[in-house]
This record gives sequence, C-alpha cells and structure tokens, in this order.
Amino acid sequence: MSISEIIRYVYVTIGVALVFFIPIICIRRYSFRKEGKKNHWKHEIASMCFIFYLLCLYQITALRFGGIGWDLSNMLARRTRVNSEPLFAIWNWAVKGVWWYFTYNVIGNCLWFIPLGVLLPAIYKIYRGRFYFVVFIGAVVSSSIEILQYVLCTGVTDIDDVICNTIGTAIGYGIWVIIDKVRTRFKQRWKSSSV
Repeated sequence: MSISEIIRYVYVTIGVALVFFIPIICIRRYSFRKEGKKNHWKHEIASMCFIFYLLCLYQITALRFGGIGWDLSNMLARRTRVNSEPLFAIWNWAVKGVWWYFTYNVIGNCLWFIPLGVLLPAIYKIYRGRFYFVVFIGAVVSSSIEILQYVLCTGVTDIDDVICNTIGTAIGYGIWVIIDKVRTRFKQRWKSSSV
C-alpha cells in the first residue's frame, strides 16, 4: 500500500466516521436533555473523542465502507485470507528485508491501538491502575476487528494484528501512566507554590 493510498484511506475513514458520529452526538445530547443530566464538559469532549476514535478504528480496519475495501462480491464469494501462525509473516518480512510491509503491519498496528490504551484510563477511572484489564480490552477489540474482517471479507484475518494491537494498547497505557504522573507532580507544585 502506497502513501497516497493511506492518505486516501484516512480521508474516507474520517468522512464515513463522521456520518455515524453526527447522529451519535445528536442522540447523546437529546438523551442528556431529556434526563436532565449535566455532564462535565471536559469529560464529554474526551468521551466524544473516544467514540470518534473507535468509529475511525473500525472503519479503517474492518468495515471499510466508501470504496476502500468493502465489496459485496468478495463477501458473497467468501474471498478472505486467514493467518493463524503467530509472527510467521512478520519474521519472513524481516528476514527477506520487505521493510515496507514489516513497518506498515507492525508499527502501524501498534500505533492504531495506542490511543485505546491512553484514552480508557484517561476518561474512565475504573481502568486506572488496571494495566492487565486495559490490555485485555485491547485484545478483545482487536479480535473483534479480525472477526469482522473475516465475516465481511475486508482484509486478512491475522493473529499478528491481534498481537501488535495488544502491544500498542500496552504502550498507550504506559504513556497514560507517564502523563498522569507528570500531571500529578505539576498539580502538587502548583498547589504548593500558590499557598
């Protein structure tokens, strides 16, 4: 896949995600008004970013609507591939020096899931201090994407993707821990200097 194709994927993904995202915002706003709830604006913005991220993630990896991979004829003919050998393809790319596929698959799959590892504990307190639980959720989300790719015939159902996505979630959680520690120290210094 070339850089121009990746850029096209990103544009189409954002467009399709917006088609689903706008009704979600309207429904969420309506339900808050109906129930008389007031949500903290920072938390609401973070929640909306998280929902938009998930829509983009599923669109670019599994759904692929908008002419970027989803094809009814592929689905009806069951044109799909499965890689169930862990790290075999990645090892072959590294040995053969096929660095574009190696980089795109390993680093790309990790990068896509870093926001999941950051956003879960940042937005929802229940996930703070629960590294293994966050990583487990990353593995479940990744597995659901691979299952959708198999069902919709929109990509290679690949165990390596699950491994790399899960590693990305773990890296994201580590980034959140660092950000949280820096934020806590900054708050402590701010309070001590203002007293």
